[in-house]
Amino acid sequence: MDGEIIYEVKKFVGYITISRSNKMNSITKAMAEKLQEVSRQINDDDSVRVVVLTGEGEKSFSTGSDINLIHQYGNPWELRNRQDYCAAIRQIRKPVISKIKGYALGGGFELVLGTDIRVASDTAKFAASEVKHGWISGSGLIQILSRNIGYSKAAKLILTGDMISAGEGKELGFINDVLSIDEIDKYVDELTDKMTELSPVALQLAKQDLIASQNMSLEMGLKYENDLFAFSFTTEDSKEGLAAFREKRKPDFKKQV
Repeated sequence: MDGEIIYEVKKFVGYITISRSNKMNSITKAMAEKLQEVSRQINDDDSVRVVVLTGEGEKSFSTGSDINLIHQYGNPWELRNRQDYCAAIRQIRKPVISKIKGYALGGGFELVLGTDIRVASDTAKFAASEVKHGWISGSGLIQILSRNIGYSKAAKLILTGDMISAGEGKELGFINDVLSIDEIDKYVDELTDKMTELSPVALQLAKQDLIASQNMSLEMGLKYENDLFAFSFTTEDSKEGLAAFREKRKPDFKKQV
């Protein structure tokens, strides 16, 4: 097979690996469809609390869609109605961490922006490279990046297509942490270990609230947050958390709602 999406679950963590390193982890139509399938599987699997998205090897996280195979989507109308692999990542209800090594270009950059926490190696490079080829992004790069870092900063990246380093990405604010290539795996493992001990319900509600905060007025957002807050106290996780607090012990979040 020319490229695949590898998915496995270990200790409450779902690991998605874009596996096409011979082509810079660019994504085929079949791989895009697999990402849609995996995202649905994750949402339906209560054993998965946190997700890690990465690319195979150290040279490239992903360079997005394989332009040499873009004809697989058909005519422009069919391309418009494609199964969008970036949307698949954004539709995952659990927290998603991107572990970025090497190039994240075009649609690969969009994949990063579809995740919640973004951890990069100091070898990572980012570019909104579409304008250099004569088109623009179609899966959220412009919309999400401008919301993440502001209009003018996003405009410079999008309207030049220039490549920037992981350190510059952190300074701009769309990357959380930058580590050496030797440290990044351990760091992400420690992060997932910490998060999988937390309430799965609380994590999902918090993510839902964060997403809403980007789309609602402050007044409506505050009301929505209060509703989610009230709902969280109806869950078994909240009961376990309260009991653990009273008993001065660590909570054991086995149940959910």
